[in-house]
Order: sequence, then structure tokens, then C-alpha cells
Amino acid sequence: MEGKQSYVDFSGVTVKTDNPYDALIEECNDDPITHSRTESEIDAQVTLLASKLEKITDYTFLHRAKLVHPMISYDATAVALSFVPTSGADSVDPEKSYTYHHLRRDLHGLCQEAGVAVQSRYIVPSAHLTIGRFVTQHDFTDTMEAQASIDADKVKRWVARIEQINQWLRETLWSVDDKEANLQGEWTVGQEKGLDCCKGTLW
Repeated sequence: MEGKQSYVDFSGVTVKTDNPYDALIEECNDDPITHSRTESEIDAQVTLLASKLEKITDYTFLHRAKLVHPMISYDATAVALSFVPTSGADSVDPEKSYTYHHLRRDLHGLCQEAGVAVQSRYIVPSAHLTIGRFVTQHDFTDTMEAQASIDADKVKRWVARIEQINQWLRETLWSVDDKEANLQGEWTVGQEKGLDCCKGTLW
């Protein structure tokens, strides 16, 4: 329970069940997904996508991409809940293993068919939900002054807290045996309602 509480404190998201996916999805439900474009560019993209939107948002009903092994990850700019893609047997062709990478490829293709050029934010394909971004370094400095030095002890405590959360995630949501499915630790992308498509300003 200590790891779970650390996750709640860390992310600011209340976990009502044992599954952190659902809590984050519910928290992010109204967030837009398109970024780094002017309003007129967005309008033009939406117009182009109109003919494919329903097919895109409903695509996961017949193409099940599953994610497992949640862990907190971080870099110099942000903190995220990251996942590992795994194959699912309930795709359109049950004889083939369908993964999150196949889903990204297919949705990319649908966008291109609509005339929208997709430019990914990340060079390496990533399956994650962003929990927070670093705006300043004040949480890790010895004072609040502009030229303050990084406090190594604060960084060590922060990293230790992340590892505490990851240990809880591993013990709670990872399968003990690869042959034994842990349904609480498995997330099917777009399960039940399909994918969200939102238009709005992203800050």
C-alpha cells in the first residue's frame, strides 16, 4: 500500500481500483492529442481527417493492441507511466500477433490516406502516458534563487521514490509467470469505447 500511496502522491491521480491505467485515462479524458500547430493548421488537418475519423476512432474494436508491465520512467523534461507492447490473439486475423506497433503503423497509414502528414513527437515509438513535465528545477535545488545549485540528496530521494513506486507496480501488476496473465496489469488500447479524438489548445 505504501507504493500505491506514493504513486497517488507522485502523479496527483487518485487510484480508485488496483489498475493505474484506468485512473490516468479518466484523468486525461478531455485532453487534446494534436500539438504544435496553429489554429488554422489544425482546422485544415481536421477537415482532411473527417472522412477517416470514425474508422480511426473505432479501429481498436477489431484490432486489439495490448500493453503490459507499467513502470514510471523519466528524462530531463518529463515523467511518465510507460508500458511494454505485447501481442494479442483477438485481432482481425487471430493467426497473427497484433501489437501496439502494428496499431501505430495502421493509424499512421489511415492518416496518410486522408492527406495528413504525421510527424511523430518521438523518434523511437513510445507507449506512455505523461504524468507531469519539468517547468523549472526548483524542486531539486538547494534554494529558490535563479542560479541555485542542484541538491544531489533531493534527486536521490526522488529517484528512490520512483523505484518504490515501480517495485509496487512490479509486485502488483506484473505477471509472476509469463504464461500466467495478470489482467489487472494488462491494458487493451481503446477497450470498450475506442480511441478519443479531441480538438483544442494544448499548453
